[in-house]
Amino acid sequence: LIRLQNLLIVAGTLYLVRYCILAPILKYGELSLQLSGFLFFLLVLSTVFITSAGYVINDYFDRKTDLVNRPDSVIIGKKINRRYAMAFHIVFNIIGILFGFYISISIGEPLLSLIFITVSGLLWFYSTTYKKQLLIGNLIVAFLTAMVPLIVLLFEYPLLKSSYSTLLTTFSSIFKYLTAWILGYSGFAFLLTLAREITKDTEDFEGDRAYDNQTIPIVVGTGYTKM
Repeated sequence: LIRLQNLLIVAGTLYLVRYCILAPILKYGELSLQLSGFLFFLLVLSTVFITSAGYVINDYFDRKTDLVNRPDSVIIGKKINRRYAMAFHIVFNIIGILFGFYISISIGEPLLSLIFITVSGLLWFYSTTYKKQLLIGNLIVAFLTAMVPLIVLLFEYPLLKSSYSTLLTTFSSIFKYLTAWILGYSGFAFLLTLAREITKDTEDFEGDRAYDNQTIPIVVGTGYTKM
C-alpha cells in the first residue's frame, strides 16, 4: 500500500544529495553543512510519511480503475478496509506535517512549513481531480518528484546564509554551483517522472477509458502518446 521500495528510494535520494553533492561542494569552498543530522533525519521522515499518505490516498480513489487495469494488485477494499486506509492517510499526513513544522521552526524559517501542507494538498487533489485531467496530473507528480532533491537545499540554505554571511563572495559562488547541480538532478527527475507517468497512463488505458478519465492516451491516442 505504501510502496516501501519507492520510499527507500526517496530516503536514499535525500541522503545522497546531502552527503554526495552538498557536503563535498561545501567542503571544496571550506564550508560545511549546518543543518544537524537529527533535523535532517526528521526532514527525511517527514518526506517519507507525506509520500506514504499520497500513495494511500491515490490507491483509495483509484480502486475502481485499478479493478479494471490490474485487479490482482488492488489492496484497499480487499486486504485493507477503506476506512482504515483513510485513517492511515490522515495519520501519515499529520506526522509528516508536524515534523515539517518542527524542522521549519527549529531553523527559524516557519514559512518553510507551508511546503509540507502544500505537498499534502496537491497529493489529495491529484488523486481526486487532477489525475483525471489532461497532463495536469502528470505535471504535478513530476514536479513533486523534482522537489525531493531540491528540498535538501531549501532547508540547508537559510542556515548556510546565516553562518557564512561574512564570507559573502565565497558563499555566493558556492551557492550558485550547488544550485546548478541540484537543479540539474531535479530537472532530470522531473523529465524522467513525466515520461514514466505518461507510460503508466498508456498501460492504464482501458480503466481510464471506462471511467472517462481525460489522460493523454485517451485524448490523442496511444500512438501519439508513445511519440
